[in-house]
Amino acid sequence: MKNKLSINSFIKKLFGKNYPYINKGLKLFKNRFKFNLSKKISSQKIVARESGFILDFTRNNYLTFHLRPKNFHDFHLESTCTIEDKMGIVIQGPIKENFDFLKNTLKIYEKIFKNSLIVISTWESEDINKIKNLINDRVHVIFNREPQKSLSNIDHQTLSTSAGLDYLQKKKVKYVLKLRADVRLNKNNLESFLTTLIKFFPILKKNETISSRIIVPSINTYKYRLYSLTDIVMFGEISDLINYFDKEPYKIGIKKFNLQKDSILINDTPLVAEIFLCARYLQKVERDLKWDLDNWWISLKNYFCIIDSSSLDLLWLKYEWDYEFKYTRTYSHKFARALDFQDWFSLYNSSKDNWNKASSIHEKYDEKMEIKNLY
Repeated sequence: MKNKLSINSFIKKLFGKNYPYINKGLKLFKNRFKFNLSKKISSQKIVARESGFILDFTRNNYLTFHLRPKNFHDFHLESTCTIEDKMGIVIQGPIKENFDFLKNTLKIYEKIFKNSLIVISTWESEDINKIKNLINDRVHVIFNREPQKSLSNIDHQTLSTSAGLDYLQKKKVKYVLKLRADVRLNKNNLESFLTTLIKFFPILKKNETISSRIIVPSINTYKYRLYSLTDIVMFGEISDLINYFDKEPYKIGIKKFNLQKDSILINDTPLVAEIFLCARYLQKVERDLKWDLDNWWISLKNYFCIIDSSSLDLLWLKYEWDYEFKYTRTYSHKFARALDFQDWFSLYNSSKDNWNKASSIHEKYDEKMEIKNLY
């Protein structure tokens, strides 16, 4: 404290009446640099260690940041929950350069998913001997033969997911969390949280085709893009996910939508990966889809549950992964494209949020898959 006072006294004497301006500049300069990223805040460190630093030269915005451990030995969160029913996790898709990421993810899941069996469902073209080293009492690996290329690799996703689900069904698992290999959840006690959501929000419209809601995060779940339910992370009863990820090839499934020749658009909505999967699922449930906003919103209310990506502490190591709220936040438009839990809960309770006043027209695309009317 004395040293700090002496330095301030020296600066005051040096700059005299100009001291307030100099001091303000020094504070501004100091705030541009973040060196101690592992300091204690409210008696706890956010991360155990970080030797790097951050430079912040933003002028028109407040920049906040968040750190997540890369490696499992720096991750100390643990789960304490227990659940009554058996739960499994399917991690599907290519691994390739994300092997170290996945290896650390599995070690982290040993701490936060203590009640779950884990299946990695990937391809024969991967480094099999390397990936086999990930196998243990709770981790099983399936190497699938790759299907032919399909739009948005839909057949790759359905085949690899289905293989993992089939394995867990034989293990008499009731609930499944489906993830991509480049996704990591960092929140503890998610097993009890997700299973409680299923029980707390039963489906409003009884249907013989489904057992309960499918829960997804807000990232890539869009309010004004028809049937755009994210397929990055999904949670539900295993029977519902088996139904959702039907192994029927895309080229066969697409024919059932009675498309115009050489087009994959219905009411200017492209039948790409997540839209195709959601629309196909709802077609089994509802038989006749309306392809308008009202039907999409009613489907969200009746059959799904949207939660905030932050409630899972979700990291998706793809695209602009370092933007914490990519796709889910905006301050430059009148509304965000993504749905979050607040939006969904208002929909569930029939609150008068009047989404149609923001836009009564859904997002429309051309044959090049470019959006024509993003507001």
